[in-house]
Amino acid sequence: MKKKLIIVGAGISGLYLAHLLEDIFEITILEARERIGGRICSIDGHDMGPSWIWSHHTQMLELLRKLDLELFSQYTKGYALYESKGNIEAFVAPSSAPFARVLGSLSTLVTALKNSLKSTALNFAQEVRSIKEKEYQIVVETTTESFSCDYVISTLAPRLAAKVEYEPKLPQELQRKMLRTPTWMGNSAKCVIEFKKAFWKEKDLSGFVFSHSGPLGEIHDASTKTKAALFGFVLSNADMKNIEQAVKEQICRLFKIDETEILSIHLIDWRKERFTAVEEDTKGINGHPEYGIDTSLFSNKIFFSATEFSFTEGGYLEGAILQAQKVAKKLSVSAV
Repeated sequence: MKKKLIIVGAGISGLYLAHLLEDIFEITILEARERIGGRICSIDGHDMGPSWIWSHHTQMLELLRKLDLELFSQYTKGYALYESKGNIEAFVAPSSAPFARVLGSLSTLVTALKNSLKSTALNFAQEVRSIKEKEYQIVVETTTESFSCDYVISTLAPRLAAKVEYEPKLPQELQRKMLRTPTWMGNSAKCVIEFKKAFWKEKDLSGFVFSHSGPLGEIHDASTKTKAALFGFVLSNADMKNIEQAVKEQICRLFKIDETEILSIHLIDWRKERFTAVEEDTKGINGHPEYGIDTSLFSNKIFFSATEFSFTEGGYLEGAILQAQKVAKKLSVSAV
């Protein structure tokens, strides 16, 4: 008889863990949202969360190959633009390691993982409030129900995971570390602008813009196989009240186009997504945080598997995959 495993969260970490462990455990996934994916989310085929995969992310590349998903190279050909104090200058951006996007958006990846599951139960609208070890079982309480199991894996970002009630309690130093760890994407608002055509390519521009004026501070090509688009990250101090109009004005200013070239604007403010970010995340970060949290001394029945817990490639999709593999290996041994 299989032991029972509860996975908290149906993002890439939770679905991949179920994919790895379904043959060993009877699995139930508890997801607070009404959808899968977590920080992976698409609108009209555009990635509104993470989108890039680098050539050195070997485990992600292997997973995509296994699921028969296709990649295409990020468009970077041409000049970049720099905007500051009303001035706009073209420059040659430094070359970087090759990176790519998934054809059809990253949502095709989480959908493929979900479709690969044969017996896993997936329950939506289940916000986990407490995880308590009893003598012979673990009891997981949500806002509406109670579940019992033998093991739990939380895939919540550290700051969200730290706010869950545990029994035994989290060690103070571990809890402090989790609360100090920024949530990747938690400080971001991402905007995708769709156009009639990719006019920047005709102007020998890559679509990459670095701007101090905003409201978008960093812009890149986001075109799909069928749609011309740019995406940008909103500056942390930008006024969100009339953000769409401000984005239109910036795009027209940068590229010297008419507003009629813009077909639509999509925006997700991850800072306001209560199942992604907490108040501390709105303060922003300077550069890529130093990720990696050791939780091995806390419990041999409760595990943590968000990308921020990974010491290798933490914050990236690759980090989520590596941490899931690490936790799955430990649980596979425990189940014997």
